[in-house]
Amino acid sequence: MSMLQTGINPINLPITYLGYSLLIILICSISLAKVVRKWMQGRYPQGFRMVQGLIGLTTLRLLVFLLTYFTWQGNPVFSPYLLSLDQAASLMGLLVIFWLWAFPEPSREVDPAVLGLIIITGIFFTVQTLFTPSLLEGFTGSMVFWQGLSILVLLIGCSLIVVRKPNFWQHGLAMGSLLGIGSILAIISSDLEPLHLAQLAAYPLLLLLGERFPIGDKLSTDQPEEEALLRRSVSVDFQTLQLLHKLFNEKDPDGILYKIAQATSYLILSDLTLVIDTPDKHGKIRIIAGYDLIREEPLQALTLESKNIPLLTNYIQRGKMLHIPASSTSRDLSHLSKMLQLSKPGHLLAVPVHVPGTNKTIGVVLFSPFSNRPWTKEDQDYLRLLSELYEAAFNYHLATQKEEPESVKNTIRDLSSKLTQLTQDKQTLKDEMALLSKEHQHLLMDQDSLTAKHEQLKVYDNTLQRHLAMLVDLSKKESTEALRKYILVIEKEIQEVEKEVPREIPPEVLVDADRQEQEAEPAPEDPDSKRSANLKEAIQICLDDIGKQIKKKKIETELDLPDNPPLLTMNHALFQEILSFLISNAVEESKAEGKINIRTQVYEEDQTQHFAHIKIADQGDGYLPDDIAAVLNDHLTADQQEKLNQVMTNLYVTKNLIENEGGRMWVESKPGEGTIVSLLLAFQSDENSAEMR
Repeated sequence: MSMLQTGINPINLPITYLGYSLLIILICSISLAKVVRKWMQGRYPQGFRMVQGLIGLTTLRLLVFLLTYFTWQGNPVFSPYLLSLDQAASLMGLLVIFWLWAFPEPSREVDPAVLGLIIITGIFFTVQTLFTPSLLEGFTGSMVFWQGLSILVLLIGCSLIVVRKPNFWQHGLAMGSLLGIGSILAIISSDLEPLHLAQLAAYPLLLLLGERFPIGDKLSTDQPEEEALLRRSVSVDFQTLQLLHKLFNEKDPDGILYKIAQATSYLILSDLTLVIDTPDKHGKIRIIAGYDLIREEPLQALTLESKNIPLLTNYIQRGKMLHIPASSTSRDLSHLSKMLQLSKPGHLLAVPVHVPGTNKTIGVVLFSPFSNRPWTKEDQDYLRLLSELYEAAFNYHLATQKEEPESVKNTIRDLSSKLTQLTQDKQTLKDEMALLSKEHQHLLMDQDSLTAKHEQLKVYDNTLQRHLAMLVDLSKKESTEALRKYILVIEKEIQEVEKEVPREIPPEVLVDADRQEQEAEPAPEDPDSKRSANLKEAIQICLDDIGKQIKKKKIETELDLPDNPPLLTMNHALFQEILSFLISNAVEESKAEGKINIRTQVYEEDQTQHFAHIKIADQGDGYLPDDIAAVLNDHLTADQQEKLNQVMTNLYVTKNLIENEGGRMWVESKPGEGTIVSLLLAFQSDENSAEMR
């Protein structure tokens, strides 16, 4: 199968291949720089592992580029040797990439297997090119062979990523998918160009490797000094540690271990601190001591299998510091979370402490499940200093076991007595602070309750002022039926408020109010209030009543009414007063020689729904939609209500009366175009209308 054009080419390397190779090397180098920067901040094994993988990948790509370039300089022919070199390098790169994405933590089984496959691939290519060049002309030198192996590695690698689901696994899967597409297209087209393009598209995803285990950036230097002091990461400086080093003298070995856990929690502000022993002959690891800084109480001793925390066991036995981020898929984190009954343990940091005289090493392990502290390099240096302090304390303990001067004993007793007194004073202060905090919370709750009641009273006062203004206005107009109906609206609103707020009125006041209501003489009823509203009659009467103003302003009235409209369910007196408000509004707003249009449409959707749509339009100056909405939706304060003109007052009263009768009203208005008021009112069925007539 032909793989590429292998004829004579210019001495200089083609721009396409040169650019492709340099871009891949550049991306690998940038990814390496980002990972190194992250690793320098956190020093976690996953970061060092990524540094190793990216160094290998960058070196591989650089070596392939140099071999291709110098071979091309010696013999300007793109030989099968160079084609196989490019594909072998791509295959080894795939092994490194999937090793990085699928196995972020060290693995005793996978790491040697991947390294072995890379070595086997390199040896096979070397033997094929240097010792048996004839193989390059056969199947093992073809594109189908190399790309078939690449596709097999891609399938296995993507499957491992999906099964293991490490941090940022979606990006690793996307990278594998892009590379797989390139390999398939390369086989189909017998050309390596699709593979190169796919690699250029996929390799930038390596830039996200450094974000898989975030460590956290240091504080910026331009922050105020006060804020930096509040956000410092340790509670005691180094000079204080040197003083504590001289005073740390505990006779009981178990007491020393407990003090190590407690001191570490307070000095480095760790949420949880554990002191663990090395595995015994049965493979058991014992948590000797522990301290919970959040609850300020010691933790119970636990025993667990060393195989469940392999990384932690390995690093402590080798005397090395271990850092595992919270996003790791390590078995150590998941098992410790289960043992400590934590939803997540946060970031882990462990340091070994050599115990002199026993030829053993213990481990001090820090967790941040609540603060999510990432443990930067500064934290690690601080913890390493603490481990040296603890080793010195063990040495001091061994030295003082032989013979101790009486003066030292007295000093220790005095310091112990003072420490006990300080502890008691601290507890007393904590109790007083808790009591004051509880009282403060009660005061805040009372304040919130009073504020809410005050706001509610302001709302009720605003509503009362508005209703009084409307009642006075209706009484001046002598609109008896509208006044009576509006009182019903107010009573309905009062009943709704009484359901929400309990009435605290003395019984005798209620009795006097009921007596006055019974003794009051009923107002004479209007005969029109007992019959259903006649649409044509009401409109004509309203136009006659306001005829003088219409003639004075030379306004043209245009009526569009049905010939024989049905009677409305609303009583005639109320409907006539409502029309009077709206028609007077239209006359008031219309300019001289303007026009008023009154239109009625009757709708009968089915046997149960009968309604009339009445529209009253003028050609006045109009209003802003927000002003109309504020009035109709009851969003005005008492001060704003006093400034309302008569038109807005009529609209507000009319809307309440219409809705109280089961109808609907809405207003459309634009500045400079006029106002249209629409009413939707139910009318009686044909049988009832005939009887009423």
